[in-house]
Amino acid sequence: MTIWRLVALILIESGNSMGAIMKFERLFAVFAAILALGFIGVSPAAAQDDNRPIVGIAQMEDLTGGGNADNFVAMIETAIIGSGKFRIIERARLATLMEEQGLALSGTTTTNRPGQVGGFEGVDYLVYGTISSISATNRSDIGGSMLRGLLGGSRNRPDCYKTRVRMEADIRITDTNTGEVRYATRISEEQDSATVCGGGSQIDSAALLRSSADQIATGLVTAIFPIQVAAVQGDGTIILNFGQGAVQRGDFLMIYGEATEIPDPSGTGTIKIDGEQFGAIQVTDVQTGFSRAVQVTQFSQPLQVGAIARPTDSDTVRDLERAQRRRR
Repeated sequence: MTIWRLVALILIESGNSMGAIMKFERLFAVFAAILALGFIGVSPAAAQDDNRPIVGIAQMEDLTGGGNADNFVAMIETAIIGSGKFRIIERARLATLMEEQGLALSGTTTTNRPGQVGGFEGVDYLVYGTISSISATNRSDIGGSMLRGLLGGSRNRPDCYKTRVRMEADIRITDTNTGEVRYATRISEEQDSATVCGGGSQIDSAALLRSSADQIATGLVTAIFPIQVAAVQGDGTIILNFGQGAVQRGDFLMIYGEATEIPDPSGTGTIKIDGEQFGAIQVTDVQTGFSRAVQVTQFSQPLQVGAIARPTDSDTVRDLERAQRRRR
């Protein structure tokens, strides 16, 4: 006999009607469901179907011996969640799935995906990474040293210098359903310290890692869900379907037409070709789920909702502007 049935019997004996008891039990059932959702960290609204893909950080190594792997993983998870396009699986749960995958490889367990080794039914994409190098280079700041001398600094004191730190990481993101590598890149991030005269450099390593994590999140997001034009407002402002975690204010993006595929002459598949370049835009405002941009070059045809936007750089935009001027 459950404690709630015992409470119900007590209510009956005390003169309460059976209808009141049934109402009490129905109310408790609702309460218990809400409480259960709270225990697993899901709100009633979020308990509805969430079709966002699930991402897990399968492996992150720090070959430099700096012990940055755990912090880097946490930053990548934060950046991916911030995109709003994915869910992140908890590391403990992923570790369990990884163990199950190992058992499946040995034939101990099975999978509900016919023809595939199992263990990852709960994860759509896995991230593998290696922090391959972190290097620092001191560069003399002649201007700072001269200013120090003019202000009465001792000639015997060390010269002023800046420190440039460079971090490189190799990243691979795979689709667990197909085994296809959806995104692979080498990330290089640099940071310069403020000028230091005779003391230790002031490098914000966390900022270096966070910037790299943002690049990884952007690469994952745009590999699976391309940045697209969601709307063009009356004043010409362009609304994009991505916000924080995918683009930053000041970013340039190139707008493309519909991509096409042609057969590969080698017979190994098809070659996907980007559509025509329509023109370039620049992000002016970034919100949680969307961003605003403005046109910065002429467009070869009117901008349409659904057009694909891919990150580009200012040099490419300038080259496009020069080409457009020559055609006038």
